[in-house]
Amino acid sequence: MISNHKIFALIFLPAALALIIGLALVQQKSVDLSSAQFEDQLKNQWRLVSIIQAGTMDTEAFKEVSKKLGLRVSLIERDGRVVFDSGTEGEVPEDHSQREEVRSAFLGVPAMATRKSATTGLYTIYYADRLSDDTVLRVAYPAEYYQNLSGALLAQTFSGLVALVIGVGVFAFIVSKNTSRTLKELSQAVNEAKNGSQDLPTFDNESLDTVLYSLSSVTRELKEFGQRNATLNSRLQYILDNIQEGVILIENDSIIYSNERTGLILGHKLPGHLSEINQTEMLSVMETLTGPEPVSELRLGDRTISVNYQSSDQATLIILHDVSDRLKYSGYKSNLVANISHELKTPLTLIMATSEVIAKDKGMSKDKLDKFLTTIHGNARRLNSLLDDLISLHRLETNEPTQAQADLGEVVADVRDLIETQGKTLLWQSDTGLVNVNGGHITSVLVNLITNAIKYSSGPEIEIGVRRLDGELEITVADQGPAIPLPERERVFERFYSLSTSRNRDNSGSGLGLSIVKHIARLYGGLAKVVENDKSGNTFIVRLTEKD
Repeated sequence: MISNHKIFALIFLPAALALIIGLALVQQKSVDLSSAQFEDQLKNQWRLVSIIQAGTMDTEAFKEVSKKLGLRVSLIERDGRVVFDSGTEGEVPEDHSQREEVRSAFLGVPAMATRKSATTGLYTIYYADRLSDDTVLRVAYPAEYYQNLSGALLAQTFSGLVALVIGVGVFAFIVSKNTSRTLKELSQAVNEAKNGSQDLPTFDNESLDTVLYSLSSVTRELKEFGQRNATLNSRLQYILDNIQEGVILIENDSIIYSNERTGLILGHKLPGHLSEINQTEMLSVMETLTGPEPVSELRLGDRTISVNYQSSDQATLIILHDVSDRLKYSGYKSNLVANISHELKTPLTLIMATSEVIAKDKGMSKDKLDKFLTTIHGNARRLNSLLDDLISLHRLETNEPTQAQADLGEVVADVRDLIETQGKTLLWQSDTGLVNVNGGHITSVLVNLITNAIKYSSGPEIEIGVRRLDGELEITVADQGPAIPLPERERVFERFYSLSTSRNRDNSGSGLGLSIVKHIARLYGGLAKVVENDKSGNTFIVRLTEKD
């Protein structure tokens, strides 16, 4: 806000300068007027003297009058001789023909001049003109008179100037004080209006009051709009940061916007301008995306990115979506259908072929019939087991683990009763007590791992361990080989994956047991893996994180 001193200076200095210039002009005009009046006075006196000069100039009375008037009268002949001078006795010996006013008068031009008189030694103002008898009559006044008059005018002007400047200063002080107070109040009112206040002061000025209240209203509306806009921007930013698509908005060389997902998809965070990209791979990608020919798909290593465009005259919106998992899932689903079809076809073929033989051979022997019925029953059980495992796997993929407790002692006892050892010795080591894991899931893990070890292990013993470790339940099943090759240890948990060297159709199950084990581990945020043990066999390790 402008201070009192600045307001005072803004009012006082221009006013004082105007006064000084105005009074200077008035002073000059007064001096010019005084000079003209003085010149007219000399001329009038010259006319008066020229009328009475004949026969009277030599009288003592005329000389006395001239002295009282301060007027000096001289009469000069053509040859420059002064025949009369009221300021001296007798003739003046100097030649006056070269005096400028005298020389001009003899030429017929009245003239004035100011100089120091050789006769009196004083600065004098002269006026001379030629008479009819070809002599020059000259009158003179002391210059001191005119100088005193000019000095008096100057003093009068200066006094007036001082008085006016003081008056202007007082006026400027009062106005600046009032103006400063008004501006301060106005500034406070404007600040209140900017903050949206409705309780505003009035200034006895309808236009100003209207502006203030309009400003207050507009400010409130803008603040509300800004809050709504900020909320919308925050929500939009939240959406853009959490969607699975990458969003890029480009205008000419400028990358106006790109969300975090874009950086994750492309592997690099985008700068503010296309020209700032210095990575060769990223530069190639952006040239492809912004090229003249739109692309619908982009390959980044082993990933596939779907690309969609929305263009206008001002900018181009590019939507990126990583469809690699979807494509993998599509291929995986095709493989799964093929595998399920294959797994279902074999027992169904055997059942159909065997039942067809029975139907055609009405006189089949009892031994042969029993054999065929056993085949049908075995393959039917195999189909039932496969369907049960598929249903279990589907449930595991679509449900969260239930919060339930299980008694390890009871679970282990139940599993022992369920397992048919088929000539294998099971060596158990297990903790007891309650665990925060669903008992059915523990049973499923143990049954599938032990069944897998019984079917594919060539050794006579299988070691089973169940124990609690810092909030986790660890289940281990170790066989005596043959060991699974390292490249295939991760793949054995895939659905229907077969090891060509160790798996045979006679001992095969549904092909989903280990996949079920891995899904249960994932359900509890744990892990499922297989490692080679010191007996050249395999140790399957499953860890389940207990739920609070």
